[in-house]
Amino acid sequence: MRIMVKQTASLAIVMGVLAAPQTARAGAKEEARKHYDRAIELVDDGQLEGAIVEFQRSYDLTHHFAVLYNIGQVFVSLAKPVEAVDAYQRYLADGGKKIPTARRTEVEQEIARQKARIATLEIRGLPEGAGVRVDGKEIGKAPIAAPVRVGVGTHNIAATAEGYDPAETEVTVAGEDQRVVDLVLAKHVVGAPPPAPVAPVLPVVPVEPLVPAVSAPVVVSTPVEPTVKEQPVSGTRIAGIVSGAAGVAGIAAGTVCWLTAKSRHNDAVTNWNQKSDAKAQQLQSDAQDYTTAANVSFIAGGVLAALGAVLYFVGAPDGQPTPDAQVHLMPAVAPGFAGLNAGGTW
Repeated sequence: MRIMVKQTASLAIVMGVLAAPQTARAGAKEEARKHYDRAIELVDDGQLEGAIVEFQRSYDLTHHFAVLYNIGQVFVSLAKPVEAVDAYQRYLADGGKKIPTARRTEVEQEIARQKARIATLEIRGLPEGAGVRVDGKEIGKAPIAAPVRVGVGTHNIAATAEGYDPAETEVTVAGEDQRVVDLVLAKHVVGAPPPAPVAPVLPVVPVEPLVPAVSAPVVVSTPVEPTVKEQPVSGTRIAGIVSGAAGVAGIAAGTVCWLTAKSRHNDAVTNWNQKSDAKAQQLQSDAQDYTTAANVSFIAGGVLAALGAVLYFVGAPDGQPTPDAQVHLMPAVAPGFAGLNAGGTW
């Protein structure tokens, strides 16, 4: 198909250049030839939209009818039957008797084939002067007298007019369809501004003249005790209570371990006196383990108790005075015992 277009169009453009009027401006023929050759290259590359532009520019320079044949061929390849028919009909009209009989027959057959792929739309219902667009292309102002030709497929019809809201619709047509499109524009309603607010008229109240009082009664007010609002216990204070309780439990556990260690130690001494060295060593080992557990419990319990006291007073509710609290930890060492003593005032 491309080879045929190129060969045929090349012959046509040569004929056009040779037959161009002598009154054409200087260089117009050469420029037309450049645009034509560029169009042929674009056809070979499959860039048909660009080829249409170049062919049209070549035709505008020489107005030789042969270029219209090439334009019609490209529009056929682009599946634009309306444009193809227009180009072919101009080709036949401008070429007249210069077109060979075989070529004229070929073109007439192609025109009939392309017309079978064209539908017509009759657009109604628009106010006079409304702008009408089909597939984004302006086609004129309403009323549109002649039916609008479109190719097979779906098309968008839109209209705008001053004082009306824009409207659009879509229509799908087959070949040789004749469709009526009723496109109604609604008048644009502009909302009236709200009325200005009216200031209310206040009634006139007569003012009585002021009379100085001779004596004023003495009002004795009884002081009212401020109501203390109970505030919920804070999370910090709850954490202090829990920590303090854990500390006390740790100290208690340490005390139990210390007493157990002391009892094991005494039993070990007794067994040593009775020459029961193996049992004495076992008892002494148990005493050391309990002593270690007691020390750990005393230290952990003391730290937790001290931390609980601090958190308890730090978490006092707002507005309540926090008493002066003093917390101290003292190391305590005794035979078979080592740990911390917690003390203070709060």
